[in-house]
Amino acid sequence: MPGLLKIFNALTLTLFLAACSGGSGGGNSDNNQPNGETNSGSNTGTSSDDDEGNEGNEGNDDDTTDTGDYTFNPATPLSTLVVGSSEYAQGSLKLENTDSKSPTFQAGNFSGEYGDFKLYDSGNWEYQLNSNTNSLNNGATVEDTITFPLSNDDQLSVTFSIQTIEATQNSIVFVLVNFSDALVTDDVSISQLADMTFNDTDSLDNTYKENSLGQLKFKRHLSDNNSLAQYCYGEENNEESSIDCFIYSIPDSQNGGVLSVENAQARARSSQDSQYSDGGYTWRDNATRWIESSYMDANNRPVDLNEWRHRVFIFPNAAYNAGLVGTGVAAVNGRWSIVTADSDQLIMGHELGHNIGLGHAGNDTNNDGDTNDRGESEYGSAAVFMGNSWQSRLFGSAHREFMGWYNSFPNYSKSIARNPGNTSEIQLQAIELTAGELENTLPQLVKVEANGSSNGEDYYFVEYHISHPILNPRSQQEQAVTVHYLKDGTANQVATLDEPGSNFTDASAGVTIQLKSRNDDTNTATITVSYSN
Repeated sequence: MPGLLKIFNALTLTLFLAACSGGSGGGNSDNNQPNGETNSGSNTGTSSDDDEGNEGNEGNDDDTTDTGDYTFNPATPLSTLVVGSSEYAQGSLKLENTDSKSPTFQAGNFSGEYGDFKLYDSGNWEYQLNSNTNSLNNGATVEDTITFPLSNDDQLSVTFSIQTIEATQNSIVFVLVNFSDALVTDDVSISQLADMTFNDTDSLDNTYKENSLGQLKFKRHLSDNNSLAQYCYGEENNEESSIDCFIYSIPDSQNGGVLSVENAQARARSSQDSQYSDGGYTWRDNATRWIESSYMDANNRPVDLNEWRHRVFIFPNAAYNAGLVGTGVAAVNGRWSIVTADSDQLIMGHELGHNIGLGHAGNDTNNDGDTNDRGESEYGSAAVFMGNSWQSRLFGSAHREFMGWYNSFPNYSKSIARNPGNTSEIQLQAIELTAGELENTLPQLVKVEANGSSNGEDYYFVEYHISHPILNPRSQQEQAVTVHYLKDGTANQVATLDEPGSNFTDASAGVTIQLKSRNDDTNTATITVSYSN
């Protein structure tokens, strides 16, 4: 197949199909149906009534009326393309529930914005990316919708989703740690875990992918062998309800059987055995040994939990309420985390952030370099995952810089060098905008040089916030500019600029950052950065 003019690191393309219209006799149908729903005309094509509406049909032995109905309900996605190895896709479309008057496909060539679509009378199709993909930034996600007519001039469409970076996929396994009187699934089901990790709009998979500008996401299964015990279904044979998981019941070493929360709590107060008072670490290790001695992997070898990038040990809420485990803890740059079962992904997302190397996000209102003063907290930064994680799904600009996620996107960050007596004006895009929503000529992060700052760090990181269904679903700090500094992997917030004219000044660094204006139509804010003489 012909190659493209530009070589990306990796370009993935997933094909989604949605019925745009259909029906009989050119009748209009609902064009706003969710993807994958049945789309048919206004005339149902059912048997006619002998008593009503059947005039002129006498002598017709067949009382079924041909209506020209059809259903366009293709499975999605149909294919994934990677430039350099599979930039071409082909498949077949079908019209179902048809009758003798139903329309048919007709051959034609149709050009989209990023590819060319060829359709045959049979419904077979081909799609080839074109050179317009050269204009895409690495990490961008765009859609290419192509509309084509049927033989009766009804219009259908197919939509291709194009992403310009193939994300690193981190595998994840959940270990559900149960007591005799408290099960993890009493608090959160397998299906809910699958939803919060992979399926929800603000799932961990989506939030990590969008925060990383398409560079990091999660892998649903380490192996595609669904006969393995690790392949857990919330609903039988429903792939979307599945995750990798193991279920471990804590043995009662004194009474036999399975340990109860009640007995564990009593022993925590009186026993010298550390398993009852170490926050779940012993049970984590015992569960690991039991799993690795009890299960085989896809190669018929003992399971090694280290093969998963992330191991999440989940305890029931009753264990937290009894003081046996904390809300969440994780190894920074490690592979494991311990969390309490919860119906929301925020705590788990926070702990996984530690796994990939991030520290906390605090509020340092007096800008002295620590978060221990009255009214401050190492978790105090609002609207970010690593701070007050109940508020947002966002990794702020300082943490994105720490992870190197902007290295491939020079247009999305801008550095302001110290220049005594100078004032710079910068328009920046909202930090919540995802790769496919970003304007490629405006920065999302402004990095301001601040040598000699009050907090001891050399830069401030400035970002603008909007409400967003994935990264800011609770609308925290909406329309505000926030100022942060980065210290050993932690990101601390020093100022919130809520209204045009509000500003932050660090006299020690001789720098002032001011919110000048906002533009709701473009989801941007304009700031000024001024240096004193």
